Formats: sequence, structure tokens, C-alpha cells
Amino acid sequence: MGKKLRKKKKKNRNKKQKQHKEINAISKQIENLVLEEKNDDFISRLRDDILCLILSLVPFRCAVQTSLLSTRWRYVWRKAIEFQGTVEDVPRVITLLLDPFDKLSSDPKIRFHFRQGSILATIKDKEELHLNFCIGEQVTFSLFDWSVELNPQISICELASCIKVLHLKSVNKMTREIVSSVISKLQFLESLKISECKGLQSLFIEAGSRFQSLIILDCLQLNEIYVFAYNLQKLVLQGQLPWFWLKYSPHLENAILDFRNGPGYNPFACENLLSLLLAVKNVKTLTISGWLFKVPISKWLSSAGAIWERKDFLFNNLKELCWIDSSMEDQSIATLISILKICPSLEKLFINVDPTNYCSPSKGESSSWKEYSNRVANTTILDHLNVVKVKGSLDQDDIILLAERLVEVASVEVIHVK
Repeated sequence: MGKKLRKKKKKNRNKKQKQHKEINAISKQIENLVLEEKNDDFISRLRDDILCLILSLVPFRCAVQTSLLSTRWRYVWRKAIEFQGTVEDVPRVITLLLDPFDKLSSDPKIRFHFRQGSILATIKDKEELHLNFCIGEQVTFSLFDWSVELNPQISICELASCIKVLHLKSVNKMTREIVSSVISKLQFLESLKISECKGLQSLFIEAGSRFQSLIILDCLQLNEIYVFAYNLQKLVLQGQLPWFWLKYSPHLENAILDFRNGPGYNPFACENLLSLLLAVKNVKTLTISGWLFKVPISKWLSSAGAIWERKDFLFNNLKELCWIDSSMEDQSIATLISILKICPSLEKLFINVDPTNYCSPSKGESSSWKEYSNRVANTTILDHLNVVKVKGSLDQDDIILLAERLVEVASVEVIHVK
């Protein structure tokens, strides 16, 4: 019995020794292969910044495919910030940038070059996306219309982005559809800023309940804007006065109507102007170009008749007014006083005088607003007004004249901010 046990133990020992030798042999072979790979694949041993530079010189799709080469290459392309490709690749580039599982960078950015130009895409604080297009000088711009649907419903199989703020700069006819495809993935968007879009002549925006802020700056060919946004709280328009139509937005609190470049369409339509003023009459904070109230308004217009006869056009909720004008001469001051009389709750008044701003060709203030304010004003004294600050191109005589005229509606000191 003991003899059999000894034989069995010896047999097991020999078997283990054989297995150990085989394992050692396999390990040696793997080490030789790794060593051979290291000796041959000198590119993989380069620093990440050098590899990223190399990837910036190849087409975008090839750069992405390098992630399949080895573990070493798996995430290298994600660290690169410069790529090349075609304009059709742009949506895919931005989609990859929006990847919520990418933890390699807190504020990722990509500059993508295509034949007609480039785009710089940047994410800030994980919720803010900036898309800045730069189109080559050889590309001639074309006029285009743009329809944008915000807060689209995303199907369960799709991964919605957590982006809440979107900044768009220099979108043109060629890149319009590309941007629209990106917007279709932004279900939780709350704020949209559009600036310097050359060729954009009309804009149609339909937004869901999450959308709250719309900013449009210096789109010089833009002459028509239609907005459907029930929960809109902030509206900023800067540049030319467009034909603007805002569907019922009862939550609007802050409006900036800086039409320093004058009207964007010809002939001028007073109906559109009155419609715009009616849309912002319930705001709490308003920045507005004074020339809008110097335009002569015919009382036979339907909207004008509604205002003059119903006598309910008052800025009842307005707490802060910033008045933009090209001068503070007697006629400009008279127009301002007329509007102050229909702002019974006003607390702060800021006046910005800039001679480069558009000046209405009409002579003097609009008698319509002067007559209307004198007729409907509930009080001639603004009891709540406690701050009046003026800045810009004014001489001492203008300041004195303004202070004398303001006494008509308020007992407050005028502060000149230089």
C-alpha cells in the first residue's frame, strides 16, 4: 500500500514539474513577442502629445480607427484637439465630444478642419457647448432661412446630451443642417445664443418647456424672426430691427432690444414695432433703443388703435430701464420723459448715449407717445425711482438739461458715469 502511494506522489510531482516547465516556456515566448513588438513599434513608445500631433495630420476616421490597434492606442485619439476630414464628418466629431462617458478631460475641445473651413467645438462645465465656425475666404456666402426645433423628444434607444447652454457663431448655409442635427440631440437645452451668422435672413424657432433664454447678436442680414417659446424668460436682440413675432410668452422678464443698426427691412412697418413692444410690456428689466419711440405711428393702424383706445399699454412691472440713444438733446429727452410716465414702478434708470447708434430720420419725438403718456399716466411722479446714471458722449449742458427735465417725473440726482 505504501509503495503504491509513493508511486502516485512521484507521478503527481513529475506532472507538476512538466506543467511548470510548459508555463515557463509560454511565458518566455510571450516576453520575446512583447520585446520584439517594442523593438519594432517605436511609434507607440512616443509621448501622447507627439502621437496627437501625428493624428492631426490624418483623416478623422483614420484617427478614430487607431483605437483598435492596441491598448496603448485605445484613448490616444481622444486626447487630440486637432483633426482633419470632410464637412460631413462634423456631426460625428461633435457627437464624440458630447460623450458623457468620456472622463479624459473636464473641458474638452476639438478643432476640426474641412476643405471649406474649420470648427472649434468646446464644452465648458459639462453643460455648455460652443460651436465656432470659421469659413474660408474663398467661400461666398448665400442667403438662407433656418428652422430650429429645440428640446426634441429623444427615443429611449438614443442617448440624450446633458448640454443646457449652446453658443453658435458664424453658422452659414453650408453648416446649417449640420448644426440642426446636433441640436436634435440636446433635449435639455435651456439657453441658445446665435451670433455673426452671415447670410441668415430668417429664423424660425420652436422650443419646448425647458427653453428659457434666446440671444441673437449681430446677424446683419437677419430681417425675420419667429419664436414659439412659452417659458421664455430672457430675450436679447442686438443689431438691426427685424420683423419679429413672439408667440405668447407670459414668463418673459428680461428683454434687451438693442437695435443700434436701425431697421432691417424696408419699408418700415409700424405694426411690427408695436407688436414687439406689446410682447415685452410685462418685463421687469428692459434695455431698448430710444429711436423706436421716435417713429411716427399712424393711429389708423389696428395695433395702434388698440393701444390708444384701450389705454392699457403700460410698463407696469418694469423695475430697471436702460435707454440707448444717439444724443441727449431736448427732443430725445422729451421722448424719454414720455416713456417714463408709463413706467409707474420704475426703480433704476440707466442712459447710454452713443452717437454711432442709429438715429431715426423723423424730426423730434413722436407726438403719438407724448399724447398717449399724458393721457394714461396714473401719476406724474415716479416715487420708486432712486437711481439715474448716464454714460457716454454728453457735455455739461446736456447733463443740466436732462436733470431739469427729469424733475417733471422724479426727485432724484443724475449721476454722470464717465
